Amino acid sequence: MMREVVIIDDEPWTRGAILKLGQRLDELGLAVVGEAADGEVGLELIHKLLPDIIITDVRMPRIGGIELVQQLRAENYNVPILIVSGYDDFSYVRSALKLGVTDYLLKPVKAQDLHQQLLRCIEALDRQEVAKPAMQAGFFANGWEDRYSSIRKQLEAALQVGNCGIISQQFEELQAVLLTHEGEKPAMPVMIGVYYSMLYPLQVYINSVGLPKNEVFGAAEPVFVFRRENTVGELRRFLETLYLGTVRAVEQHRQSRSRLDLDAVCKYVQENYAAGVTLERTADAFHVSKEYLSKAFKAHRKEGFAEYVTSLRMKRAYELITLYHAPIKEAGAMVGYYDLAHFYKTFKKYYGKTPGEVRDGLKIDNATTP
Repeated sequence: MMREVVIIDDEPWTRGAILKLGQRLDELGLAVVGEAADGEVGLELIHKLLPDIIITDVRMPRIGGIELVQQLRAENYNVPILIVSGYDDFSYVRSALKLGVTDYLLKPVKAQDLHQQLLRCIEALDRQEVAKPAMQAGFFANGWEDRYSSIRKQLEAALQVGNCGIISQQFEELQAVLLTHEGEKPAMPVMIGVYYSMLYPLQVYINSVGLPKNEVFGAAEPVFVFRRENTVGELRRFLETLYLGTVRAVEQHRQSRSRLDLDAVCKYVQENYAAGVTLERTADAFHVSKEYLSKAFKAHRKEGFAEYVTSLRMKRAYELITLYHAPIKEAGAMVGYYDLAHFYKTFKKYYGKTPGEVRDGLKIDNATTP
């Protein structure tokens, strides 16, 4: 069964680039079924086609990407959403992640990054399919919904403040509820239901703080829940370990942030901008979250990360064209732009002239020089 994708972006070249980058989508079991140039038309398209995955920009006419996601979440339309944007402003990133988007990718997006995030979307869809039997089995029925909901809310609050004591207390309460409701070894649909209902807020929190998922889950996550011999106590210990491990990992990341050398970050970008440096890869190189790096970098440089990378690329491209007379396509490639149309558009936005106009102006100046 092919899963359907809708792309929403006001720039035709971006939609084309995403299609080109994902030209092997069929191998992932994905098919692009619709495109839209603004959020309003995109929302109508989503209501009509009901896609499995949505890829959207942030700043668009009529309805922006964040507003679009907010409306979809309010409608309980909880499909995986990828945001692909040229804006690395921390407020956009934070708002998007709080709404539970799969990731926030910066333009120009790399094929490898897009492929990786589409795999995450597919994984999320697979999980939703697995959890359906639990809901159909009446997992949240029979008056237990309020108690589960209360435990979940307490766990969400404890994660935000890093309170390990409350986390352990709530999982002890969860164990008591399960023992009363199901006995020592609950039915498989109930095990899956508990697992996913408690795992979801943890995943949202991990995304919101930019913590790499493998630092918490490792390889154990999909193995545990499908072992039929697990007891309630084992389920409780496994989930509690994930939550407490997340709190510890977040604290370690916060300590790393306090040691972040932003001058070293700038030097790293200067040395790697032509090789396709991204916010995410730079954050990984310095062991911090991309959200934190975006905010700290802007405070340090008084400009966003993407703006800084663009300025380095544009200044070097100008130098290559005017001083070394490099062909325009070659100059673009040398500073990390392999899409000539994108290079032209960015160059003109930065300098007010296209690369060709700069080159032609140089010829005129040389011709009139005595």
